[in-house]
Amino acid sequence: MKDEDLIWGNVENPDPYDLLFDEDKARKAASAVKIFQDVSVGSTKEKMKEEGTQQRETIGKSGQEQRETAAQAQRFAQEDEARDYGQAQRAYRY
Repeated sequence: MKDEDLIWGNVENPDPYDLLFDEDKARKAASAVKIFQDVSVGSTKEKMKEEGTQQRETIGKSGQEQRETAAQAQRFAQEDEARDYGQAQRAYRY
């Protein structure tokens, strides 16, 4: 085979790479890969969104519990202080 037979534009002698590479099959494979990537990336995004939502809910719940606990501790401290003050006042009178 001569070098001039391998010219890209020569219709009589197609490019040898064209014999090995089927463009239509490559396009189909690429579209299948694209669809798979879109689906897998989409499901990953959804999972990340769900995890983020759950994490925010957990943070919100723990924050609410901490505030309730702090309020309860404050209330108990005030009640104890009021009780102690009342006992001290009664003891002082006698």
